[in-house]
Amino acid sequence: MGKNKMTDVIIFLAGIVKQWGILGLLPISLIGSTIFVPFAVEFFFPALLAAGADPFSIVIIAGIGSTLGTFVNYWMGYVGSGYIKKKIDDHKVERAKRLMDRYGWFGLLLVITIPLPLPVDGVTIIPGITRMNFLWFSAVIFSGKIIKYAFFVGLLDGLLLLM
Repeated sequence: MGKNKMTDVIIFLAGIVKQWGILGLLPISLIGSTIFVPFAVEFFFPALLAAGADPFSIVIIAGIGSTLGTFVNYWMGYVGSGYIKKKIDDHKVERAKRLMDRYGWFGLLLVITIPLPLPVDGVTIIPGITRMNFLWFSAVIFSGKIIKYAFFVGLLDGLLLLM
């Protein structure tokens, strides 16, 4: 996606937050966690906090939406693994499988909880390709999202209190 198109998408999504408030965070976090339009959901937190949204609600709603978005990625990897294997070098697919075998759910949790506002959700296609247990996948992703978002909301809420 080109830079201008991505900017248009972000402006559109910001409009959803402005219009719907905290409820707009659910579709935004879902969309931002897919491989189609990846962006860091955390960028919307300051506006919501400044508008008086409940920090706990931000964490929970963003966690639920982002987890649902990663389900799309998992499904794409699971259903499309044959196609992906045809389009991507076998060496890269095998490397991804080895990484999942080696680090498993703990490695996935680590990647998801890294406290950087970066769109890392594309990595969630790999558990689908490697057929990671979906219940484990769901628990790890949701937990990681809650931890990451609680960190950002706590940090931002603290900064807003200082102002």
